[in-house]
Amino acid sequence: MSGGIGGDEIAVAARASPNESGQAWAENRAPKMVLSHRMERSILDAPNLSDFVPFAVGDRRRYATCSDIAWFPGPYLAVVNLYGQHLRIYRFDRHGGPGQAPARLQLLREITEGVPAPEGVSVSPDGRLLAIGHSLTEEIGVSLYPIDPDSLVPGARERVCRGSANGAFHGVTFTPDGRHIAVTEIGHPGFVAVMRTASGERTCLLENRYAPFRPKSIAFSPDGRFAVIVRGLNVSLTAAALMPGGMISVHPFDMASGVIGSEALVELQGQSTSFVYVDMCSILPRAAGAPCRILVVDQGIDQIVAFDFDAGNRTLAFTGHFLAGLSFPHGVAASADGRFIAVTTYGDDSLHIFDMRRGGEVLESPLA
Repeated sequence: MSGGIGGDEIAVAARASPNESGQAWAENRAPKMVLSHRMERSILDAPNLSDFVPFAVGDRRRYATCSDIAWFPGPYLAVVNLYGQHLRIYRFDRHGGPGQAPARLQLLREITEGVPAPEGVSVSPDGRLLAIGHSLTEEIGVSLYPIDPDSLVPGARERVCRGSANGAFHGVTFTPDGRHIAVTEIGHPGFVAVMRTASGERTCLLENRYAPFRPKSIAFSPDGRFAVIVRGLNVSLTAAALMPGGMISVHPFDMASGVIGSEALVELQGQSTSFVYVDMCSILPRAAGAPCRILVVDQGIDQIVAFDFDAGNRTLAFTGHFLAGLSFPHGVAASADGRFIAVTTYGDDSLHIFDMRRGGEVLESPLA
């Protein structure tokens, strides 16, 4: 089953369901930003910024800076920076209520050696492993770090697989049981692969059939029955004309064997140029029985857009524009309890955290 994502004038609100996860969610309200953090020692402030190559997103340019983010169990975050070539682990102190101190970040750990061009990051459900997808390097494609659960100190890096000579690993995601790692590769033609976490053995390979669009990211439903794949255009060194056709698809997934079904159960493809430069995606935890809400980064329009997948009816619907006004967003991650959404942005080398319990201004309802 397939459909189209509407034109440029479509929807500007993600409709939150009341009482999701036992919380009072704000109906038709954007989550409130509670923290915005510019990266320490940002390359955007470096005197040698001209040494770094900017990439074009359509006719706009940006540098590859704060690339992706992942939550550990509890108030901890892993953040990778592509041109900064580092992994950082932060503690998020949410506070921020009336009469309380504002939310803040505390940098706990930093690794600056052996982290070439990190593009994607994921933390295993138990918080004991951290995986990174690397681009722009043949030395390493996917790396794995053991994490001490008490101190969050990363152990020695393990190379899961080599990099690609003509492409780049992009998204990386643990399955809900942590037994497999899924990756996307955006070369020619690009592919999605699943590997066993313990051995690195590949269990699944889906070659991309949707050129010029490439598989940018992958996420799994919380029950492990479905895999969500997001495809979009690669950025380039020169300005390029936009074309319609970005895509999101949902596939069956066998979590025991680590195999994604090659044929999509349902898919949506963009019919305008506003769903083209998509990147990372994340599943927003919701109450049992509610449709699976999928958050997708769209660099081309500086927004996070939302979709709902109804497993029972096998339907995938565009829900609306979830977050706007971001500067070339690239990474997105929902906390395990669904309260906080973390976003990384290339344009200002920053990470931002939004609180789902604290709605902002009421947005427009989606157009019919």
